[in-house]
Amino acid sequence: MENRIALGLDVSKLSFDACLIWTGGKTRKSKFPNTLQGFKELLNWLHGSDLGQVHACLEPTGVYSRALAKFLFDQGIRVSQVNSYAVQCHGRSKNFRSKTDSIDAYLLGDYCLKENPPNWEPPTQVHSALRELQHRLTCLDEMIRQEENRLEIVETKLVREDIEDELGRLYVRRKRLEGSAKQLVKSDVTMAANFAILDSIIGIGEKSAIRLLAYVQFGQFESGRQVGCFAGLTPRDFESGTSIHKKARISRIGSAELRAAMYFPAMVAKQHNPQMREFAERLARKNKPPKVITCAVMRKLLVLAATLIRKQELYDPNHCSLIASKT
Repeated sequence: MENRIALGLDVSKLSFDACLIWTGGKTRKSKFPNTLQGFKELLNWLHGSDLGQVHACLEPTGVYSRALAKFLFDQGIRVSQVNSYAVQCHGRSKNFRSKTDSIDAYLLGDYCLKENPPNWEPPTQVHSALRELQHRLTCLDEMIRQEENRLEIVETKLVREDIEDELGRLYVRRKRLEGSAKQLVKSDVTMAANFAILDSIIGIGEKSAIRLLAYVQFGQFESGRQVGCFAGLTPRDFESGTSIHKKARISRIGSAELRAAMYFPAMVAKQHNPQMREFAERLARKNKPPKVITCAVMRKLLVLAATLIRKQELYDPNHCSLIASKT
């Protein structure tokens, strides 16, 4: 049997729990501060273990786990980021009824040991910067929507003028960040090429293309199904015996940001992209509800984008692509 050591890491804002599990079942646990000093203490705690055999496993908790994952990767330790839903189901399969940070760290290590999840690689500096810019743009869009809604109901002149002044500042900040994001994309050869491919697809404009590049590392997916799963847009059936047959829904086990980014491109593609329009009309003839059709177009558009990027080809609306003609 291969001699492997799993390192489960449950990361929170101020600290993280660590659980080492050897192939034979031996375990060791500890807790460290979520700081650079804590990362070094973890490395000292691993002293005596062959770092080449250690496989660290953690959930992607954004800024809380990013620094730790990058630190371990730089030390030559194999790192995997796993879906929290998968680990939760793994805990249920082992009849765990309690939930603590220590138990979560153990489940992450045990899941890692048994399932051997794929390796994680840190995003490039350009991709990280673009993602932060896009997050800030999303926040600005939300603030603008809030102020525009307030402007519709306010009656006092002074309040209206104050809201209008604030909206003006927000519009300027948003335009500046959008320009910075576009410049950042064009500064990287690979990202600029992928941007041109996405922008060539009817339904995906410049802003949507930048959002997709920020939310998806297209190079890590080998098939369209994988990127569809990443977005949580794959169908989820629910049947049992002959009496339970619930309507199929999208799984939603994936990136909510990416699903939101695909909504408006899908709405545009249904009207103006000939392949997506034909696909939507075919589903409508089967009496599929409008929401189901929109989600199906979102998935197909995302699969098409991932396929074209993988092949490094621009979109040709006159080409009968299997990606656009098959479900």
